[in-house]
Amino acid sequence: MKMKTEIKTILVPTDFSDLSKNALRVAVKMAQRHEAKLIIAHTVHTYYMIDRGGKQVIGADTVQENRNTAKTKLLELQTSLNQEFNITIETKISSESILDSINELILTNKVDIVVMGTSGRQKIRQFILGSNSYNILLNANCSVLLIPETFRKTSFKKILFPVRVNHELDQKADLSILLAEKNGGDINLLGVGDLDKMEDVKKDYIAMKRNLMLKSADYESEFQLSHDNAEVIIQAAIDKQSDIIILADEDEDSWKSFMADNFFKKMINGTDIPLLIVKSKLDRINNKPEDLMGYDMTMPIPG
Repeated sequence: MKMKTEIKTILVPTDFSDLSKNALRVAVKMAQRHEAKLIIAHTVHTYYMIDRGGKQVIGADTVQENRNTAKTKLLELQTSLNQEFNITIETKISSESILDSINELILTNKVDIVVMGTSGRQKIRQFILGSNSYNILLNANCSVLLIPETFRKTSFKKILFPVRVNHELDQKADLSILLAEKNGGDINLLGVGDLDKMEDVKKDYIAMKRNLMLKSADYESEFQLSHDNAEVIIQAAIDKQSDIIILADEDEDSWKSFMADNFFKKMINGTDIPLLIVKSKLDRINNKPEDLMGYDMTMPIPG
């Protein structure tokens, strides 16, 4: 039996910067609409030295001082939000690597979506420098929503649902319908395919039209021939004044190359519209990404 698509737990990593505060602002409103629990998490960086005696912490007093400061800031955030919003809020602090702590929270708290702040459009060099945050986006074991720092809305009324690959389409459709219901919005279904893939993409596009129609979703649809899917989707999002673009986590292997001009990098670097990267939870639980201890979570995040 198919499980109902819901957003019941939202995780927001924060370093207390304006970038992460903007993501938190959007996540709070999401939590209200979905009646979801909100988890605000901070990672205190711990630095190690490897010697013959094994791994040892450098500056343990400094690390503890940073933990105490972080606890105070998290408590202030939680108190302020509790006074204004009627939602369940938890705070978490960790000294593990950023990615490890995020995936541990996803697993133990059954997180449905991670909401992260991004820096908006960037040049490719800036994007490559954001390797730590890029790794989180790549390896987090649930869907990830990127909120550009220039995004000032708190709802997603115009939802762009591109169909370009046969991957996670049903989950994308369910999330599109859920967001439309919770935001009082509508869906723009966009089929995008080049000559080589047009036949297969059209089949999926027609199937998604039928899916949305059977579920009585409010939607518009169109199909475009494309030589560059990212450019077509970005332009469509601008033309339709979209509030969010829903993408599938499909080109994962090509993400491994920072220099590759792949679809996702074009999307992330080419738009100031929030991107929801849809993933099946825990399908990469055995990932062993590089240890990224000591990096700043938002300097810069790809976007």
